[in-house]
Amino acid sequence: MNSRELVLGTLQHQDVDRIPVYFGGTSTFLTDEAYDRLRQHFGLEGEVDPYRKGHTGTIYDDRILEKLGADVRFVVFNLQNYGVREFVSEDRIIDEWGIPIVRVGGMWSRMDPPLTDASYDDVAKHRFHVPSLDERNRGLREHARYLAEETDYAVVARSPHSASFLELGCWLMGAEDFFVDLVTQEDACELLLDKICETQMAYYEVFLKEVGEYVDIVETSEDYGTQKSLFISPSTYREMIMPRKLKIHEVIHRYAPQAKIFHHSCGAIRQLLPDLIDTGIDIIHPIQPGLPGMDPDELKKEFGDRICFCGGIDMQHAINGTPEDVDREVLRCKKALGKSGGYFYSTSNHIQIDTPVENVLRLFEDFQKL
Repeated sequence: MNSRELVLGTLQHQDVDRIPVYFGGTSTFLTDEAYDRLRQHFGLEGEVDPYRKGHTGTIYDDRILEKLGADVRFVVFNLQNYGVREFVSEDRIIDEWGIPIVRVGGMWSRMDPPLTDASYDDVAKHRFHVPSLDERNRGLREHARYLAEETDYAVVARSPHSASFLELGCWLMGAEDFFVDLVTQEDACELLLDKICETQMAYYEVFLKEVGEYVDIVETSEDYGTQKSLFISPSTYREMIMPRKLKIHEVIHRYAPQAKIFHHSCGAIRQLLPDLIDTGIDIIHPIQPGLPGMDPDELKKEFGDRICFCGGIDMQHAINGTPEDVDREVLRCKKALGKSGGYFYSTSNHIQIDTPVENVLRLFEDFQKL
């Protein structure tokens, strides 16, 4: 079986020749520092232009995927300038939502929420970015067609925006105000969620009008969990987030009806999995190990016939440990999630700067051998 056949078979929970490797997408790639170190290790020459600004992971490079044996390739929406409203300085930008992003110690952090204590009128007047295609994004359709018709890789539409309702709500209003308003259902919060939804739908529409017919998977992203539990209750999710999430999925299926939906959410999200499945998500990432309710064996047993799993590798401890720690983690993950199909091998998040290159290589080499 070639890579695309492996991926499509896995999506159908079929027995395949081997577990496919999913790497390079939303929260499954490399921070810029980790990328540069791995590029140097492989002796890859030539600079790759960043596809976005104001993030710690801005480079997508197919050469790394080739070296690590990934079975997927990505169509990447160019956000280098779309995502920026104003370049204030080398270490400070204003993004398309009007949020200041500041680089501190090599990491980009959002500061000074522009809608703190905002009224309904304040939200109504706030300028939201409307994505469109121009010179910087010509070639997307041709690249997607090339991947689909000239290669054997599965083709993935990488998430055209790295955040959704909860992240953007906190960044715009401030976390405390936003979470309180979610519960009290203030008009301003409802309007904000509607505007976020409309903008997210516009991103997917613009992107998938170009590439939708060629892709096998479309990525979405929204962090719902902390290290211990959920940010919001399941009932709040069902009332405030789920109906709007369904609208985004409707857009995806309109322009890429053949594609499966991938969703990334960090944290202890076990309570929310039935609802996420009900929205039509086909692949859930990252299955963050060691958190309450996130035991891979239990999740596989309870939900393995309804959804595919992706990830499962411990990025907080094992990946930064000894070579033997990496070996044990790869084997544990493969045994827990790889049985009976429906599993994509992947990291649980971007590989960070403190991860030794040797461990990154072992992570992928071990998987092929164990």
